[in-house]
Amino acid sequence: MAASSTTTKRRTRSGVFSVAIALIVVAAVYSAGWFLAANYATTKLERAFDGSSPLAAVLDCANMRVSGFPLRISLKCSKISINDKRNGITGSVGAFSSAAKIFRPGTVNWQLTGPAITQTSTGLATSVQWDSLDTAMSVGLTGMEKSTTIIKTLRTNITQGTTGATLNFNAAESRMDLERSDADLNAATRFTDVSFVQNDGTSKLPPMIADLDVKLIGQADALNIEKPKPIDLKGLNTELRSLNIDIGEGRTINASGPLSIDQDGYLSGELKLQISKVEGWRDAITAAYPETREIAKMAAKGLKMAFLGKGQGQVTLQITHGTVVLGFIPLGNIPPI
Repeated sequence: MAASSTTTKRRTRSGVFSVAIALIVVAAVYSAGWFLAANYATTKLERAFDGSSPLAAVLDCANMRVSGFPLRISLKCSKISINDKRNGITGSVGAFSSAAKIFRPGTVNWQLTGPAITQTSTGLATSVQWDSLDTAMSVGLTGMEKSTTIIKTLRTNITQGTTGATLNFNAAESRMDLERSDADLNAATRFTDVSFVQNDGTSKLPPMIADLDVKLIGQADALNIEKPKPIDLKGLNTELRSLNIDIGEGRTINASGPLSIDQDGYLSGELKLQISKVEGWRDAITAAYPETREIAKMAAKGLKMAFLGKGQGQVTLQITHGTVVLGFIPLGNIPPI
């Protein structure tokens, strides 16, 4: 009996020792795998921001570091700087933080803090602030396949330096979806409770909902991890699938059609506009901006004539080298980007 008991104890100790060795080996292999994956992710990002990458001429990720062991891989930057010489855009954004669970490496979540401040070579300055900005994206072998970004309490200020004109608009929530589609890039956005705010904090137009669905032709390479190709606004071709604006009480506008920007930065295109409650739009615009009363009245009258006396219908918006004409009514000029 004593010999049998001793043998059993030895077997038990041997089994416990084997399990401990196995756990140590598994932990070592897991740790090595984590650091290899972290090093791979860091190397990919460093390549994206090194001097040989087109993206390096646009973005700089300051103080990049990796953390998150053992259950995730987290990449952080203290600040992102923007220097897009091709499009004449400079600026900065706040801290960046991303995380991918080790068991779901193809799904990445990241957050960005504000403000985002940009300045263009044409004198257009933009400042954007938000309460939270969260993105979830799926990553494939070549780069990002699709992503969804949700922004809470968006506040935007746009100032044209040459004229001093300002535009402020807020949105309770905005959502942006990006998806690679062969060589093209599909983008869809939705803004809820949008208000255009004056310097005194008041809003002249009623709150609106805006939806945008657009295809950027030949721009999928902007989502690549290695050798990304930044979007060049000059020479850009797009297909506006839908732009819908709703200010309530049945007052809606939907636009669709091709748009392009030439090498001089001028916008051209031909959009089909579906307009409802023409007189309602006229009243809202003239109430908000009395100085536009005459052109708003003329536009509404011309649209009702085109719609055979009805308050809704379809008309063509023609944009030629920045000059905008609604039906046969000239509306003004869009400056180059």
